Amino acid sequence: MRRPPKHKPHTTLTPYSIGAKLKVLRIEKGFTLARLGAEIGLSTALLSKLESELMIPTLPTLLRISRAYGVDLAFFFSAVQQHSVAITRKAQISTERRDQPRVREVPLHHSTGVNKQVSKIVEIPAGAWCSIRNPGVSTEFTAYVVEGTLYLNSAGTEEVLNSGDCLVLNTDSQVTFSAHETGCRVLVVFARGDRDHTKVPTNV
Repeated sequence: MRRPPKHKPHTTLTPYSIGAKLKVLRIEKGFTLARLGAEIGLSTALLSKLESELMIPTLPTLLRISRAYGVDLAFFFSAVQQHSVAITRKAQISTERRDQPRVREVPLHHSTGVNKQVSKIVEIPAGAWCSIRNPGVSTEFTAYVVEGTLYLNSAGTEEVLNSGDCLVLNTDSQVTFSAHETGCRVLVVFARGDRDHTKVPTNV
């Protein structure tokens, strides 16, 4: 039975995705919650709530964490300048195919004229997550869920996509993919030909 998602309080800081940034920094640094807590004198329970955005860090707490990671506070407060999402549900595509039983293309969003693209199948095991790199740099991609359920977090919001759902995202916010009870497989097509879009999924 699927557990109901925990409620995340929405505040003026929500669009900065501070929790996602904290988690990405910790994984890149190679820290466990226990090790980070021992270094800065905070409990693992508190750090976990901060990363899950169930709690909002105070500035003194955020400063202690940022020193451990070697970043300044400005890293956490870079404003999102561009963020747009277009989702096409499987039911919508299926309805169109039934109405006109013939081979046809279903446009998912207006073409931007960008020619370069990188396509990937991202396999995310249950309980694992991966991040889109280059926070602060505009990232544009289309994600189609081939199998399972994808949880996508960006700019303080969470989108849940099931098998057959499609999402088009253009943002300069940190983006994370995750799978909960079961793993998922996602076809991702990136625009602009950036390298190192995704980080290897982890069970942390």
